[in-house]
Amino acid sequence: MSYESLLKNPFFEFLDSVCRGCGQVMFQNNAITGLLFFAGIFYNSVTFGVCAVLGTMAATLTAQLLGADKQLVRAGLFGFNGTLAGIALPFYFAFEPSMLLYVILNGAFSTVIMAALLNLLGKWGVPALTAPFVLATWLLMFCVYKFALFQPGTLILPSLPVPGAPMDMGAVAGATFQDGVAKGLGEVMFQDNVVTGIIFAIAILVNSRLSALFAVIGSLVGLLTALVMQSPEAPVRLGLYGFNSVLCGIAMGGVFFYLNWKTFLYALGCMVLGSIATASFGVLLAPIGMPALTWPFIVVTWLFLFAGALFRNTAPVPAGKAGTPEENLRMLRDPA
Repeated sequence: MSYESLLKNPFFEFLDSVCRGCGQVMFQNNAITGLLFFAGIFYNSVTFGVCAVLGTMAATLTAQLLGADKQLVRAGLFGFNGTLAGIALPFYFAFEPSMLLYVILNGAFSTVIMAALLNLLGKWGVPALTAPFVLATWLLMFCVYKFALFQPGTLILPSLPVPGAPMDMGAVAGATFQDGVAKGLGEVMFQDNVVTGIIFAIAILVNSRLSALFAVIGSLVGLLTALVMQSPEAPVRLGLYGFNSVLCGIAMGGVFFYLNWKTFLYALGCMVLGSIATASFGVLLAPIGMPALTWPFIVVTWLFLFAGALFRNTAPVPAGKAGTPEENLRMLRDPA
């Protein structure tokens, strides 16, 4: 039985949409890529893997039940925010089985926000990116100090940044670059694991060589930017300044703009600012104990997308037609 025949079955069609949803976390409309993403998450943590699957399923099923555009659902565009929404809660809260229901709620809520932002931003041809995940997760996390159902982890304890405070810079070695680049890819989905980062890179490569290249470049640029700005070595090695730049790199590197040397430089600027914005939003939100998540990537990329429409030397891909960088280049050469 062929794969196309299997997809005529609603159950297998749903599973395909779920896998594509996970793939779309890094702009890859490919079920195999999404399956490998899930595998990479499970390799690092079974708990995160289960929550990623539940969040993606909840987001996708909610879109189907509410009658969202079937093509968008099939492409995974209502699933990827659910993937991130599912992992974020056990990452920042002390996990317990009852949290699985909260994960499902967060995934479903991300779909509602996704529809709202598509309706709002669609007028300008700008994508929602991972904003639904961030907004849904913030709303479900802010309540943690008013309700006692879940206990916050140490990563979301409020703190006040101290300007000029001495920092332990640490020594930069070859392992800093090796671990930092790989973990930069892994941290897109909260995975502090070198092997998971490598699996993610291979997963992207399955669908697009150019996107895989820009993912690695983005992680490296984020790492180098943080080092130039004299960040301590530890967060750099953990990939914490790379993951937003990974998403900036893939998005700007041929997905939303036709790729040429000018748009490459434009994408490079977006990657650099993605890393700097990671630190800025981290400081901004630290007093209330909330993580920046992928908000730095969202804000910087939105600004570059809105601005790009007015620059003669950046050619945006028409809204709704964005594919892989390779597909977009073929479409540019042969519009028919």
